[in-house]
Amino acid sequence: MIKKNIKKIKWGAVVPLIGGMSVANKNATGEDPSFILSYEAFKDNDAHCVNRFPSAKYFLADAETNKLPDNIEAGLFEDVDFVSAVAPCAGLSMLNSNTNGSDRARGGDAVQNDWMYKSTRLILENVKPKVLWGENAPGLYTAMGEKVVNNLRDISKEYGYSMSLVKTDTFLHGIPQHRMRTFYFFWRDSEAPILNYYKKKTPLLEDYLNQVPANAPYQDVQFGIGKTSDNGWFKFAETKGWSVRRLIESPYKTMFHWVGTEGFTEECLQWATDNGETSMAKFVAHTQKKLADNKGWWDGSPLIFYEATNAIIGKNASIIHPTAERGITLREAMWLMGLPHDFEMVGGHWNHICQNVPVTTATDWTSEVVRFVRGEISEFGGNFVKQNNISQRIDHTETKLSKKLF
Repeated sequence: MIKKNIKKIKWGAVVPLIGGMSVANKNATGEDPSFILSYEAFKDNDAHCVNRFPSAKYFLADAETNKLPDNIEAGLFEDVDFVSAVAPCAGLSMLNSNTNGSDRARGGDAVQNDWMYKSTRLILENVKPKVLWGENAPGLYTAMGEKVVNNLRDISKEYGYSMSLVKTDTFLHGIPQHRMRTFYFFWRDSEAPILNYYKKKTPLLEDYLNQVPANAPYQDVQFGIGKTSDNGWFKFAETKGWSVRRLIESPYKTMFHWVGTEGFTEECLQWATDNGETSMAKFVAHTQKKLADNKGWWDGSPLIFYEATNAIIGKNASIIHPTAERGITLREAMWLMGLPHDFEMVGGHWNHICQNVPVTTATDWTSEVVRFVRGEISEFGGNFVKQNNISQRIDHTETKLSKKLF
């Protein structure tokens, strides 16, 4: 039997941030990136990724002109299979609380979206890979992101690429974290391919966190809060006969969710005030006022999960370990992003973990990109395709599905 000679995949990254996407690209291809491109604004964020892949050539483009430096060696961008991107997503993030009228307000006109346009033009103009693809907020897939998508489609047509979107949840890719995201793809083809769907078996949160070696770096660094026995919310819970384990296995997702639903709000406020839990008392009083005014509010109390966490973000750092009666560690937070146990952080910017792409999620979509590059996909859906990996269906195609023979 003659073995098929499979060409090595040549790839690079643009604005990789901490590097979860790049680690995934390496997992799927077996190759390090040939280059990493970015902008001065993201140099600190990229430092972790650059440290992980020291052989990759690192260059910063000028943000004003969107031009690369002159010292890029000849041949670096020849025959590039794909480039992956992690452009900032605050413009379409539901966590963006800037008010209407601000150019940073959530929506299609937010200035943060410019980084997606800049990085797209930078790569399609200078690198011309077979595929450029990246990750962004779930809003990119919805009506909220329609203007941004239309702008991206215009860019793709300008450079002779088709485009597709994929909506997914990290929970479907083997990590117990519900993180809804949108992946966007530019294909150097007149039609966008139809990709496989993924729905992996995901372990319970406690089983997944137990995979972290006890001696792994940062396993002794708290990511949010420390011991539950030192925390006011859990001290109050003890007075009501609720253990940490009982709370974890309850239907409640936050400690204030438990307090409010069980009818303990006034009692909790009084207890916090009497016991010197000032920040806790302020939070309960603030939330009571917001509820009375019929206004929205952010639940900043500790998070308690049994099956899976919600999205790991800076505002949700106080996640309680399901069995250890403490908050999760920095290493456990990194593992919930799929980062390998030997992944090193550069500097003390722990919040960079949240500005990340879970590795298993990105590995699956990298595998689909590799299938396209190697001519292993035969079904296509026209110039623009939307696929929903959560419902496992095609939401939009420009034409009837067609077959291509290679």
